[in-house]
Amino acid sequence: MRKGFMVPGVRNAFRDMLWTLCPTTCLSRWVDRRLRLGENFWLFVLGVNNSGTTALAKILESHPSVRTLPAEGHFLTKALPRGIQYGVTRSFSLRCDVFRWTEESPSGPALRARYDWSWYYPHRPGILLEKSPPNTLRARWLQQNFEPSRFIAIVRHPYAVCEGTRRRLGRTIEHAAEHWRRANEYLFNDIPHLRHSLWFRYEDLCARPEEHLVKLASFLELSQPFDTRVLSSLDSPNIDNTQSPLRNFNSRSIGRLSHDDISAINGIAGALMERLGYECL
Repeated sequence: MRKGFMVPGVRNAFRDMLWTLCPTTCLSRWVDRRLRLGENFWLFVLGVNNSGTTALAKILESHPSVRTLPAEGHFLTKALPRGIQYGVTRSFSLRCDVFRWTEESPSGPALRARYDWSWYYPHRPGILLEKSPPNTLRARWLQQNFEPSRFIAIVRHPYAVCEGTRRRLGRTIEHAAEHWRRANEYLFNDIPHLRHSLWFRYEDLCARPEEHLVKLASFLELSQPFDTRVLSSLDSPNIDNTQSPLRNFNSRSIGRLSHDDISAINGIAGALMERLGYECL
């Protein structure tokens, strides 16, 4: 765990006091200076839980030109809703009334989020990386309120995602499939509205990781490439809840599904699966 994650209560109280007492214009200027926004941009990772977002974020944060938070951003601010507050932990798309934000949504939470995060980001130049799965539903809002910004989205076969969701959280296959479908429908309908975005499939990242490192470096306009050694040192949990290098565990996940499970997923998410290049069994 990175130093600074467990912030003392006094520091939290001081931070909240400053937020309450300082004028908005002063806060905005202070945040911009603290984050060095004039020379960097925001980078948001988009994708539902269990889709490879953690592995992708770890690849990105391995680069010396990237700064990151010690935890998912929605856990480090009072500005953004959390799934646990609404009974939709890791299934935020089932409460679109809470989590779906666009350009028309209130902009007020953006300054508070930037302010809160500014206490955690390293105070040096670099791209500002943030990975919170609910960002998948608010990419257009993020683009509007976090300038300049870029977005990288990752999607994974719903069979594997749904099996992992059931295994880890005890959700029904239908519940998991509905979340995968809704979240990714919003995501891929929003992508044409994003000025700087890149997306790929988890399966392709696992099959050709070095190729994707080159794509990522090009998209981010980095002056030096990613170190390929990061691919053998990723510590994202796999199907057995152990740690391993980047590998595609889809076949093992899919092997845990029954015929009825697969039929249920096809019925709910089949059309979007085909749109994203996934074959229905």
